[in-house]
Amino acid sequence: MALDPQSIEKKDFPIGRRGYEPEAVDAHLAAISAEVEQLKRAKGAPASAGAASLALAASEQVRSIVEAAESSAAAIEAAAQDEAARIRAEAQSDAQGTRDDAVAKSAEHVGKVAESTQLMLQRVDAMESELGALIESLRTGANRLNADLTLLQGNMGELYGAAGSTVEPLPPVPAPAPVAADPEPEPAAAAAEPEAAPVEEPAAAEEAPGLFASTETAAPAEAPKADAAPAEGGDVEGARLIALNMALNGSSREETDTYLSENFDLADRAALLDEVYATIG
Repeated sequence: MALDPQSIEKKDFPIGRRGYEPEAVDAHLAAISAEVEQLKRAKGAPASAGAASLALAASEQVRSIVEAAESSAAAIEAAAQDEAARIRAEAQSDAQGTRDDAVAKSAEHVGKVAESTQLMLQRVDAMESELGALIESLRTGANRLNADLTLLQGNMGELYGAAGSTVEPLPPVPAPAPVAADPEPEPAAAAAEPEAAPVEEPAAAEEAPGLFASTETAAPAEAPKADAAPAEGGDVEGARLIALNMALNGSSREETDTYLSENFDLADRAALLDEVYATIG
């Protein structure tokens, strides 16, 4: 049964002949209802206070949780911002380092290229100078050679003239024949002179104008004179002319020396060869 005033003060009791006085019962029940109501109010007050304190505690807990969450979120956000700033700073530093390194390498490469270019230009200038000096040297050598050839041609003319002058007196050599009747040693000298007379180097001199002909063409023409050349008195000028011709045709000193030794009787063959080969340089 519910303990509220309406249930306690119920008026639907059955009425009997014998029982309690209805007024007394009603008064008693009204008192009980008042007490129950008071008890209920007394009991309900602590419950509401407890509920209020529980709600307050819950709200405090929720507030602390929210504050902790907000604080944690703020800390996380600050840490994230710090980390982002650090990463951004590192990225900028790396980018700056990479850029500086690239600029330094580029500058170094450009410097090396410029240095190599400068060296190449210097080498080109040096080569141009060397080529100019070489060309000038060749030109000077050519001029000197031309002058030497001109001088040699003049000397050859003189040699031809000298050879011609030495040959012209030779024909009269047979004139001493009358002296051959003398038993004196003079005939021996005369006999020696006739042997010198057949020196036909002038003929070789006539062949000498072909100074630039090959040795093969000159040698056969001179070879027939081998029998006449071994005269004791040898014609020095004719030997000089033949040696000069052989030297100009490319014959070695040994070949010329051998030919002169076989065909001429020269007092100082070595000096003659020195003079001839010194002339042609």
